[in-house]
Amino acid sequence: MLKFLFFCSKKRILLIISCQVKFIFDQSSTEFEFYLTDEHWSHLQSIQTNYTEAVRLNQITGISLYPFIQPIESTSDLFRIPLYISSMRLITFFKQTKEFHELDLSTQLYLIKLNLITICFYHSLYIYDSQTDSYHEHDTDDPIFSGSDWTNTLNKQFHSQMNLIRMKIIDDLQSDQHIMKLIMFIVLFSRSVCRFQFNERTCIDNNQADIFKRQNIYTELLYRYCLQRYDLSKAPVIFMKYIFNIMKIQQLVDELKYNIQEYIDITELSPLIQSLIM
Repeated sequence: MLKFLFFCSKKRILLIISCQVKFIFDQSSTEFEFYLTDEHWSHLQSIQTNYTEAVRLNQITGISLYPFIQPIESTSDLFRIPLYISSMRLITFFKQTKEFHELDLSTQLYLIKLNLITICFYHSLYIYDSQTDSYHEHDTDDPIFSGSDWTNTLNKQFHSQMNLIRMKIIDDLQSDQHIMKLIMFIVLFSRSVCRFQFNERTCIDNNQADIFKRQNIYTELLYRYCLQRYDLSKAPVIFMKYIFNIMKIQQLVDELKYNIQEYIDITELSPLIQSLIM
């Protein structure tokens, strides 16, 4: 059993992690064999199926379609178009998942409000093509978004830091759809102690153990998957690289939310996006 819970604050991030990995000892080969069971693979496939369905249920309208480029002319456009599309699909994706669906509505809303924008920016790393400097959700009719348009929004430091993170977890470790989606759930079920204090704060305090239990399902699955894809010597290091870099994104988004009114008139945004960044 691998237990995991992380907290972010204004000045630091603390990672609390304890690990007892179950393994099978093969006497004939005298090696430890780490594996994913059929149940684990079924869970991974279910996650992928749910994501595909979430994309299907949230088709885009009113903007350009692939292979055309949809301009992003302002920070408002960044939130109104690509981030809005991602947020709608991700909410649908999470709602199809048993561990999230079983939570009471107030806790669901709290976790979405707290973590969804972080997940949206994390998701953007995986739809970026460094060869064409563009963003596009694979296997969809979504338009292409220019990388130069994207980076002309917000501030240069934010995009510079995101680019460094992308190079560490995408270019160095290679893109992996299973890992991407498992980390989405780990972040979704995380408790962040940020400079933002929502009125719903008490709901997560009351349900902290339950949320932690649900997060741990995906943390253990991610660790097992890393062991399956890599090996015992590499998997723990790679696992921690993913975790620490997603925590860096949390910090960046925290700063972004705190200073959001410097970059955008939030009244121009949809009520959903306003609720996620305020």
